[in-house]
Amino acid sequence: MSYLFFLLLFLLPPIGALLLLLRGQLDRLMGVALALTALIALLYTAPWDNAIILNGVWSYTPAHVLNLVLGVVPLEEYIFYILQVLMTGLFTLWLLRRRQLDKV
Repeated sequence: MSYLFFLLLFLLPPIGALLLLLRGQLDRLMGVALALTALIALLYTAPWDNAIILNGVWSYTPAHVLNLVLGVVPLEEYIFYILQVLMTGLFTLWLLRRRQLDKV
């Protein structure tokens, strides 16, 4: 299984489901907050992943990635940072919305 297929299979469906559950409830501020959180995760995690790959702690099988790398990290890993933050953020927003509805 390729890393990209893994992302498509395990992250996009829950993100899509959460977007459906939250349709009409997301505003511009929430979108900006999710984007900024993803950017922070990307900037914070990228140096770490580059360092551990360069030091031989972690590696990727070339046959399982697209071989498009930034530094020494495959593109899919950067996509993972962003999708994971998006999924977690949307799930948090969904839980908060449910909690607000339960109080009414």
